[in-house]
Amino acid sequence: MEEQTMKKIFYISLALLALVSCSKTATETGGGQIRFNMSIGSGATKATASEFEDGDAVSLYAVEYDGVTPLPLQIGGNWINNEKLTFDGIDWSSDRTLYWPEGACDFYAFYPYQTSIEIIDKYPFSVSVDQNSVRTPETLGGYEASDLLWASATNVSHGSGTVNLDFHHMMSKVVVRVIKGDKFEGDIPSDIVAHVYNTVTDCKVDWTKGSVEKDAFGAKRTITMKKISNERFEAVLVPQNIEKRTPLIELTMGGIAYLLEYSLSFRAGYCHYIDLTLNTSPDQEMIEISIDAEQGGWN
Repeated sequence: MEEQTMKKIFYISLALLALVSCSKTATETGGGQIRFNMSIGSGATKATASEFEDGDAVSLYAVEYDGVTPLPLQIGGNWINNEKLTFDGIDWSSDRTLYWPEGACDFYAFYPYQTSIEIIDKYPFSVSVDQNSVRTPETLGGYEASDLLWASATNVSHGSGTVNLDFHHMMSKVVVRVIKGDKFEGDIPSDIVAHVYNTVTDCKVDWTKGSVEKDAFGAKRTITMKKISNERFEAVLVPQNIEKRTPLIELTMGGIAYLLEYSLSFRAGYCHYIDLTLNTSPDQEMIEISIDAEQGGWN
């Protein structure tokens, strides 16, 4: 993601002080500690797992009510502002204890944790162009970092007990399955690499609605897919339509690149499977490849 140009450090410092001064999550109401239960929607998975893993972190906001009317989600001044909640394999916790206000709240949560959110309805985000990069103890891999999940819970108060947040996917997923045809001899080469061509990697996120929109001015880029095995590659994409007669998938093996054209509508929250059948021996100069696609749940 490209960082926005900072005009003056003086003004940014003032903005940060204002956000800190607006925090309301002190022990001023005696409403008790807020506890959370977070899950991923039925039939869905994270980029790397069907459940949250030890060390995963989310951004959390909580917005109070004005009587019976919820206040709007804002950058700052909410009951809870972009609090980092981290999972230890059993429970979610933050660096400080979070307490309930006197009344109800609406909760919003996003995965993975976003260090700084400076706009709510058009937050700039980009999926990684190298989704085969490896996760480390300090950073997510490109594939995992591209997988945005969102959850909300409305009109919840301390009398309700635990805040339940059920996450859904904001992005689209593509899986390329490489299949040996009847005439294919031997093994699929171990140096096989897959790319997704001609996709816009930039989008605008609406944290209130849990939706993303392709950046209309975003450039089309090539994404290196995560290699699960020689037969399976995966990538997270910004939802968008790919035009007909446009190169979509590139397979590289044995030093030869094969460009495959296809038209697809990548939908938010869906997984799109593309089967590539190799129909001749890999020791030939050219490999005949057929392509087929289907759509299903995110798994």
